[in-house]
Amino acid sequence: MLKHKFKLTLAATLLVVLISSTGGCKITIVTDKPASTNGETTAMPAINYFTASPESIVSGERTTLSWDVSAATTTAIQPDIGTVGPSGSLQLTPPATITYTLTATSQAGSTTGSVTITVMPAVTSEPDLVITDISLSGETIYYKIKNQGNAEAKPTWSALYVFDLKEATAYVEAVAVGEERTESFSSWRWPYPAPGAAVFGAATKSFDVRVCANAEKEIEEFDKSNNCYTVIWGPKFTYDFVKNAHLAKWKSNAGDLKWPMAPNDSKGAAYVQSTTVVMCPQQVGNGWIQGRFAEYYSEDLGETQSREFEVPRYAKFTAKVGFNKKDSSTDGVRVALGYLDATGSMVLFPKIDIYSDGTLRDYRIDLSDLAGKKTEFFLWVEAKDSPEGDCVSWVEPKIVQE
Repeated sequence: MLKHKFKLTLAATLLVVLISSTGGCKITIVTDKPASTNGETTAMPAINYFTASPESIVSGERTTLSWDVSAATTTAIQPDIGTVGPSGSLQLTPPATITYTLTATSQAGSTTGSVTITVMPAVTSEPDLVITDISLSGETIYYKIKNQGNAEAKPTWSALYVFDLKEATAYVEAVAVGEERTESFSSWRWPYPAPGAAVFGAATKSFDVRVCANAEKEIEEFDKSNNCYTVIWGPKFTYDFVKNAHLAKWKSNAGDLKWPMAPNDSKGAAYVQSTTVVMCPQQVGNGWIQGRFAEYYSEDLGETQSREFEVPRYAKFTAKVGFNKKDSSTDGVRVALGYLDATGSMVLFPKIDIYSDGTLRDYRIDLSDLAGKKTEFFLWVEAKDSPEGDCVSWVEPKIVQE
């Protein structure tokens, strides 16, 4: 009879503990064989509540941790707090999101509960100045400055750079929250030919023009990395791989390939379709093909010559890459753009995998690290285990200034 009474008492105790748990508090019961004194069972500790109010705060704000337990000989809260009484509350200012765990212990075992306090970053009231446009009218450069922060921007100075040379500064009155207005470098005159204008029968070179707000860092801002805006006036650099495909040097596992090539040549092939360069590796397992592209020019006798070309600032490679519509592969291929380094070796940019799923994938490479260097570029395709010579389409592959 006593044994049955013990089982009913323990079940009732466990039920009370589980029912007493509150929202936001996760409770776990850990128990060994129940202890008894003079034939009576010691009750498991129960957490009546363990809460944080509020559970979500902004950094620097306070929250109140409250608890109440029953039938516990010791009660502790971790981290950092330690032993506490069976009931109480604490005001806390945690620096980051944290989970507190309460452990209530008796001779019968222990019960734990946890509550998480989410700490969100404080919303600061700071201006954020950006340049949104630059224009030339006559000999004066105008620009638009905007405060996209949540506090007024006090007076600052803006700076003008042409080819990274500081040419002028301009005083800017306070800019209200959300305000955008046009300012100018009125004390400085544009000394160069008009961008894109014809001089001696040829268009002028491009001009790299940059305007920076808060140029002297006079004020604190929410983001100081977005103060500058750059434009390129005049003809922009463009290199069209499709246009120059017939002049490139082509090579596969089988050796040098001569243009024009038969599309189904087992040694590998490359050919042009409209705005696309199609490249087919040699038809062997792990076959590959590459095209090496340079700057091409004609001398007086009309013979085409090649040389390395200088990579301009703000240059990017762009293309869409996918399987040729008539081809399919079970293994797919890898493609990459490469360039010639100072030792004469080919260096590949990050590769991407292409599959015969009918999808054209964007492939973009930032060439900023090569700005000012002379080099040649490679289009590179490698089949995986497939021996079919999987053909890949490079749609509108170009190097452009953006």
